[in-house]
Amino acid sequence: MEGNVKILMEELKNISELMLDLAYSSILFENKEIAEEVLLLYEKMEELEEKIYMHLFAASRGRKSERLISVMDVVECAKTVGSAAKQLSESVIQGKKLHSVIKEALKESEESIVKLIVEENSYLSNKKIGDLKIRTNTGVNVIAIKSGDKWIFDPDKNTNILPGDIIIGVGTSEGCEKLKVMAKSSEKI
Repeated sequence: MEGNVKILMEELKNISELMLDLAYSSILFENKEIAEEVLLLYEKMEELEEKIYMHLFAASRGRKSERLISVMDVVECAKTVGSAAKQLSESVIQGKKLHSVIKEALKESEESIVKLIVEENSYLSNKKIGDLKIRTNTGVNVIAIKSGDKWIFDPDKNTNILPGDIIIGVGTSEGCEKLKVMAKSSEKI
């Protein structure tokens, strides 16, 4: 049972991090489609929360509850992050205009967000994320790709990058600039 809770906790953590990155991206790029995906991820988070609690309640029979309470605390913290991301995204969906200071703060933070289009003959074109080793080579984590009309959120190493794809990445400013160059030229930076 502990193994199941561990897997569910990892998924919950990953979803809360992705939600926050996507919420900030939706604000920066004023993208309702990304904001709506955050709301869908929030529903997934609630499902995970319920599964975790079911495991914990089953495991709590006859055991000391101190360890279980610490797991519940982590679940609640992840849920708080998810709720904040949901609220940010709802403001984008509702068309609320945010103060320019907020966008500037997002642009100037240690972690930058980049949105780019993959050119036909770029280094990234027609390759898998894992083969490109984008995170290793640039320090940028690709959090979403729009390929045609379809968004791929939290793409894995087997996701192909095609010409015309829109990539959203999160990383250092320097890394984001490297990824921009790689998306436009045929050279690996």
